[in-house]
Formats: sequence, C-alpha cells, structure tokens
Amino acid sequence: MAAFRLFSFLCVMLCTATGMALLRQATAAEPPPASAPHISEAPDLSGEWEIQEEDKSYKATLDKKGNGPYTWQGGHITTLEISDRKWHGTWQQSDNDREGGFELLLAEDGMEAKGVWWYTRVAERKNIPARQWGGSYLWRRLSAGSSPSSPNP
Repeated sequence: MAAFRLFSFLCVMLCTATGMALLRQATAAEPPPASAPHISEAPDLSGEWEIQEEDKSYKATLDKKGNGPYTWQGGHITTLEISDRKWHGTWQQSDNDREGGFELLLAEDGMEAKGVWWYTRVAERKNIPARQWGGSYLWRRLSAGSSPSSPNP
C-alpha cells in the first residue's frame, strides 16, 4: 500500500510539473495580446476663435462640441462631425438670411484651422449646390475653454 501511495504521489508530482512546464511553454509561445484600438476622441473646440476671410474677420465663441455664435451677421456655427482633424459643419446668418456649410482641417495642436465655406441658401434661393459659391478662411483660437456654454466641473 505504501508503494501505491508513493507511486500515486510521484505521478501527481510528475503530471503537475509536466503540466506547469507545458503551460509555461504555451503562454511563452503566444504572441502578446494586441493593443486595444486607438479611439480618438473629438477635440474640445471650446473657446474664442478669430475667423479671417479675404475681406473681413470676426469672432466665434464655441462650446466643447464646436457650436456657437459668431459676430458677423448674427451668425451661428453648428459642428456636424469632426474626425481625423477634419471638421465639417453648417453656418447660419440671421441678419442677412443666409446659410451654408464649411469644412476645415484642424492643426494638430488644435489652435488653428484652415478650410472653405460655401452657401446652401441665400434668402429665398435654396438648394444652391455645395461648394459652388463661397470662399476660404483661416480660424485661429484666441482662447481655449472659455466658452460660457461649457459646463464647469
């Protein structure tokens, strides 16, 4: 009986040692787990921006998502999407009854954006083809995070 116990003990030890060695080999041979995909968050666009066109400049005060008023013709910016620094949205001007769209490329540091704007409606004239009439402009961030519509922590 003692021999059987000794044999059983040795089998358990051998199996355990072999199992542990096999487990170590298997885990060592596995490639490291893939890193989680990088999900880029939309940048915080809040603050005051100076917008320069060819013949004028004005200021916009935006919230974190890039929405807010600007000082030319009772204007308002609405951001529709920002992805890979490409910023796309619409604008409306109540004082001269016009609206349109824009597309900007945001600088890596988030302090400047360059792009184009266009009309989609001028008063009663609607369905103006996008990008047919408009211009280019440069946005420069004057301050970050100072938008009154941004929540305070």
